[in-house]
Amino acid sequence: MHALITGASSGLGEAMARHFAAAGWSLTLVARRKATLDALANEFQTPTHVIGADLSNLDRAVEVIAESQQALGPIDALINNAGVQYVEPTAGISHERSELLFKVNLLAPMRLIHEVLPTMLERRSGTIVNISSMAGITPTPGMCHYNASKAGLAAASESLRVELADSGVHILTVYPGPVTTPMETAARDSFTPHWAVRNVPTGTPEGMAKLVLSGILKKTPRIFYPRVYGMARHTRVLSQWVTDTFAPPLKDE
Repeated sequence: MHALITGASSGLGEAMARHFAAAGWSLTLVARRKATLDALANEFQTPTHVIGADLSNLDRAVEVIAESQQALGPIDALINNAGVQYVEPTAGISHERSELLFKVNLLAPMRLIHEVLPTMLERRSGTIVNISSMAGITPTPGMCHYNASKAGLAAASESLRVELADSGVHILTVYPGPVTTPMETAARDSFTPHWAVRNVPTGTPEGMAKLVLSGILKKTPRIFYPRVYGMARHTRVLSQWVTDTFAPPLKDE
């Protein structure tokens, strides 16, 4: 089995790479920091191909699929994990930075899906995993662009799952809440000290990685992690009120 994981140099992407390698999968690892990927790949016993790529370059994103398949054969699981997050006042974010975020978080995954889907449909097998966020269900103040990009990816993923229900291609949408990664730490540090920040349920990259592999094998439609956040999908009005009411303010710059 061959999995392509974007954003594989740290955090959740690195944890998934380690977990999938331990399970015997061949891997294509994609991230900007090729040297970090090379060091990670050297730890694995399974075939691993490394691609240094900035997915905000959408043409380069398209090339990743062909390069991956040429190196290790058909892709059995495409995992759209790479992401950019800004936790700061929206008015201070330039057009260039906001557009880069949308390219990495939404447009690049759509390009990758478009490139890999025809061969999966032809084989009538394969899985596409889209790492969205709880922010795509319950938007958090101070994360305007991130919220929008993850909501867009979730909407695309959920609709594609229904569209392809009889095709043999499985679509898995993942909704992480806070997970202890460098991105999550930076986001948490952007808010003023507050009981809600200190006590919010938080998961681990390793726990998330195990659920993603299990979801692929069991053809799960969606994953919420930590699991308590799954309630938000059914109580959107209430969960949004809680978020709006108790979200701490951003730190003053």
